[in-house]
Amino acid sequence: MPEISISQAERDKVLRVRKAVDAYREAHSLIHSVPWHKGVPEEHTAPLLQLKKALVELGYKEEAALNDAFTDSDLLNIQELGFTDRDDFEARATEADKLALEEEWH
Repeated sequence: MPEISISQAERDKVLRVRKAVDAYREAHSLIHSVPWHKGVPEEHTAPLLQLKKALVELGYKEEAALNDAFTDSDLLNIQELGFTDRDDFEARATEADKLALEEEWH
């Protein structure tokens, strides 16, 4: 099995991404915890902008921040399961590995 190399800085960055996304998810769920009312669509803007700002502060380019952050998170999950990258995972993963990946943060 290939050796996995992910720096602590990369791991910490992804963990900060996950924290920012979780905060967005919480804010989003609060918006939906009250009945529909005028202004609901606009209420979605502030939490999303806050998430994008947090991702840009972590070094992501604004236009691709969400996609790139989730790609990095997926890669960390794959590496923590013992694979080098997505291609390695697709080539060698068992059904148990695939189930384990689905249970990881996403």
